[in-house]
Amino acid sequence: MKKSKTYKTFRTEDHIRDYEKPYGISDTFVVKKGDQQVSYEVKDGYGYFLKAFKFAKSLTEVGQKLEDKLTYAEIAPIIDFLELKMVDLAKAAAVSQSTVSRWSADSKIGIPGSYQFFKMDEVIKKGMDIFGRESSLKSWLNTPNMALGQAKPVVLMVSMTGIDLVHEAIDALHFGNVM
Repeated sequence: MKKSKTYKTFRTEDHIRDYEKPYGISDTFVVKKGDQQVSYEVKDGYGYFLKAFKFAKSLTEVGQKLEDKLTYAEIAPIIDFLELKMVDLAKAAAVSQSTVSRWSADSKIGIPGSYQFFKMDEVIKKGMDIFGRESSLKSWLNTPNMALGQAKPVVLMVSMTGIDLVHEAIDALHFGNVM
């Protein structure tokens, strides 16, 4: 007669608790490899330059802010950091160069542009986590990258597809791949 196997009782509350931790509390992610252990601090908030997202408690808040549209003044630090020209700014915001030339500080840049600049800010935040200094990140962004077909990451960041590629390259660096 075959002996029936006993299984450990699965308690849902033990697994859900990890995901229901109140937002705004720093946590640590621990990676163990053999007898070595590395800890990474999990930082709260979204984005680096966009102040409206630094203290967002959820992606729902981020989505609401993006639907309200960002202003030119809010994205100005990203434009300055990446040294974007008017043609790049127009492409990223999905508008014409003449529209960009008429923007004032409180002009709303539209939902597609707001989303693109949010994604750029996420890349900058990820990059700062990896490189630690703005000058090091800027250098990486402005250097042709073999993994990106010898394109400079900053050039790719103005398109939807390009920003995804740069995100992947930053993620690869995070996991120890050379890019």
